[in-house]
Amino acid sequence: LDDLKEFVSFSALHDSSAQDPERCCHPGTRKNVLHRMRTWMDDPNAPERILWLNDPAGVGKSAIAQTFSYSYDQDKVGATFFFFRSDPIRNDGNRLFPTLAWQLALSVPIVKDHIVFSLEKQPDIPRKTIEAQFEQFIARPFLTISGGESASTAATSTRVIIIDGLDECSDVKLQQRILKIIGNAVVDTRFPLRFIISSRPEAHIEDFFAQFQCPTLQIDLANIEAAHSDIETYLTSEFARIAVEQELDHEVWPGQHIIDALVSNSSGQFVYASTVMKYIGDKYESAVVRLNVILGIKPCAGKSPFAELDALYTEIL
Repeated sequence: LDDLKEFVSFSALHDSSAQDPERCCHPGTRKNVLHRMRTWMDDPNAPERILWLNDPAGVGKSAIAQTFSYSYDQDKVGATFFFFRSDPIRNDGNRLFPTLAWQLALSVPIVKDHIVFSLEKQPDIPRKTIEAQFEQFIARPFLTISGGESASTAATSTRVIIIDGLDECSDVKLQQRILKIIGNAVVDTRFPLRFIISSRPEAHIEDFFAQFQCPTLQIDLANIEAAHSDIETYLTSEFARIAVEQELDHEVWPGQHIIDALVSNSSGQFVYASTVMKYIGDKYESAVVRLNVILGIKPCAGKSPFAELDALYTEIL
């Protein structure tokens, strides 16, 4: 597999040092979504071969994908790829399938020889089209080992590939081709892999799933009511932690009415809540003063508490 290394985006793996370990879901949040994902994976007869996790920016799809990658049975997570818009190593769709193949060779030992054989026979596969890469590195090896069995009975039927942030792939046409490749693969009942794909609901991605003939499990994270409950849990927990650190009376501070206001201000976006708590929880500053800045009671003397949030949306725009 050494010849494959230069085409692998190691920083795109879920357990790479480039990933932020704090990006996982806060304990006690997103339980319903994670439960639905686990239930789908645990059902060998589920008709859906693709799970599409979609949300606007900042709602928390990457945190969910990261949490699932870590918390689900590691023997069943075959490979992961976390796209990242501003990183040329992680926004290149041409590196997706070589990176997945590298991981699958290690996580599913029975296919390693087939992947190595393909690479020895055609050393230039990583430089070929993504269609050729998928065929040689993933489709053919897995169809070979599954033989004539159906996907529900094959030994690797519960393996899942997680692709996070597909919309952050720098080439929109590559995004469309990746979806088409995966869609064509899972239509074949002999193909023993499932896919979790997360993305923003961009028009071309929505169009693909709207026209896709194979059943797909779609989870829309823009469900404000469910998100509000999780954000309230997160804020309550974080305020309790900060109160202990700064010797404040959590029975009094900040008060449920303040938490309710922040939940409302979040509009279902976890990124807002996490930005607020990161600002308030600065161990070198007064949490009381910083909360007042957030609430608009006290003017900000230095850097805006929402500077990171502004940068995020500036990058998206």
